[in-house]
Amino acid sequence: MQHPARLNGLSASRLRFGDRADRIAAFFMRSDTLADAAVLELAKLPVEGVRDLMARATMHGIAAVPEAPEAMVALFRQVEHVPFWVDFERCKRGGEAFFRAGALGGIALGFGGLARAYCSAGGNKPLTFTRDLIDRAPQRIAETAAYVRAVSQPDGLRRGRDGYRASVEVRLLHARVRMGLSRSPRWRSDEWGVPINQADTAMTALLFSHGLAEGVRRLGGQVSERAEEDLIHLWRYAGYLLGVNEELLCTSIADAQLMAELVDTLDGGPDEDSRTLIMAMLRPEEFEAKIKDPAVAKHVREIYVAACRALIGDTHADAIGLPAWSGHNLAFKHLLRPAIRAVGRVAAFVPGSSERFARMGHAYWESFTRAADLDAPATKATAPDAIAS
Repeated sequence: MQHPARLNGLSASRLRFGDRADRIAAFFMRSDTLADAAVLELAKLPVEGVRDLMARATMHGIAAVPEAPEAMVALFRQVEHVPFWVDFERCKRGGEAFFRAGALGGIALGFGGLARAYCSAGGNKPLTFTRDLIDRAPQRIAETAAYVRAVSQPDGLRRGRDGYRASVEVRLLHARVRMGLSRSPRWRSDEWGVPINQADTAMTALLFSHGLAEGVRRLGGQVSERAEEDLIHLWRYAGYLLGVNEELLCTSIADAQLMAELVDTLDGGPDEDSRTLIMAMLRPEEFEAKIKDPAVAKHVREIYVAACRALIGDTHADAIGLPAWSGHNLAFKHLLRPAIRAVGRVAAFVPGSSERFARMGHAYWESFTRAADLDAPATKATAPDAIAS
């Protein structure tokens, strides 16, 4: 099978990982056929009609929508099937681990997980084509955070709950964007692969679980191995709802580490679009609207940059032009991280600290995502014809 040119590390990856490199490389050329077919049929209906169908199907099940198009029925048959391996108690514990991470989890998710995703020269192309994460970076990041929060709520992935509904709607959003990009004469499948392909979507789910846990640790926080395993399980099921092939859904920390290393070896690394996306994310005037003092805003930006460098690593940070370790960066590296680590170790011996951190995390994420709107994101996607132009 032909592999996209972005996988310029394929030869080196074969030496290290054997035929697994080719097996995962094939997924960069695969889409989500169930969602793609559903979007083609739903595109023939009025937008309000689609919203009504989706609202009833995600809340009450596809059986409650007898007039649903055949392709939509096929999609929901897969979505509504709960695989044997799903353990809702583990999913709940994974959500609790996310909330306990609080603000550190937010920093790890934004300046680590999302920034690391932007560093993929092929995977970032759907984001730069639609321009939402350049022109509306704070709002789009808040919407992503709102989705992660919905998934992490207790029983958030049960049918009818916000995380379940949002996962299905985001899946259709991806299919709509994929359809528009595939029609665009500017899209180069031979170079970048299929838009929002199986491998890139699987890596996104991985960044929200294993990547988040690793990021919190790099910031000085604590995430136990059991908590990370539960996070991975939560996002294994979220990934299933998002349409990721079950072959690519990690089952353990070892699986997650292997996939992360394999894809990192395969992919070509950051490009100019990576820099554009990350710099759009690092604007303090957008994230800290209440900051009036330019000097304070400058310090905030430097702290953001230090966190981003710590989380994505020096190799990627250097490639996109983030400032080297100096000034605030060094203070972050040698003072703030050890202080966070010390606080976490002391708190571990304080009765009730885990529950207190979870409550603080819930409050933090509620505040952070207040501006986001999760109302039927699938119907708000950029129009395919607009993307293709």
